This record gives sequence, C-alpha cells and structure tokens, in this order.
Amino acid sequence: MLQNENLSAKQIEGMVDLFLENVKNGTWKKQGWPEIWTDYAVSKLALNAYSRVLAKQFEDFGLRVNCFCPGFTQTSMTGGKGTHTADDAAEVGARLALLPPGELSTGKFYVGFNPGIISKL
Repeated sequence: MLQNENLSAKQIEGMVDLFLENVKNGTWKKQGWPEIWTDYAVSKLALNAYSRVLAKQFEDFGLRVNCFCPGFTQTSMTGGKGTHTADDAAEVGARLALLPPGELSTGKFYVGFNPGIISKL
C-alpha cells in the first residue's frame, strides 16, 4: 500500500474496512494481518498512508504533512517500559513541527530521535 504512488483515501478506507471485516469474521490471522498489537499496527499503517495522501494533496499550498515515530516510549501502553519518556518524544515532535518552512519536507516518515533520519512515507 505505501509503495503505491497513486494511493487514495478511498483505498485506505477499503483496507481498514477489510481489516475490520476480517476481525469480525475471525479470519484476520489467516488473511495475514500482523499478529502482535494487531489493531495498533493496522491503525499506524492507515495513519502513515493517509499522511502520504494529505502530503500530496496539500503540497502546492505550502502545507507540510509528515509522520513521526518516537520509538519505544515509556507509556501506559508499554507498561512504563521504553527507552525514553513521553516528554522526550514530545520534545522531538515539537522540534520537527517548529522547523522553518524551507527546512521541513513533506510526505516523510521521521524515525526516532534523529530528525535527520527520514524515509518516504
């Protein structure tokens, strides 16, 4: 899905609908969906894919749309385990959001605590 240069919101919605139908029918494992944190993983796929659609849609307006994954963060979801605090992660996210317009690309996936490490969404 993320490799599709012509990805649309409708395709993403179709993928989410298919996932929900597979969960409802109890066939999600057989259909190849992630087996660990399944709902979380699928929601992140949809979020990243939709961010990519929005990045293309609004690029000509000067609006930048990106995703940021801070990594293994100490939250209630991780039982307080992680390599850094939620405040640490928020600080990196804020630094990315506050970059001057000319320095922030669009349609990128920022990973971890090094804003220089990016990949295409």
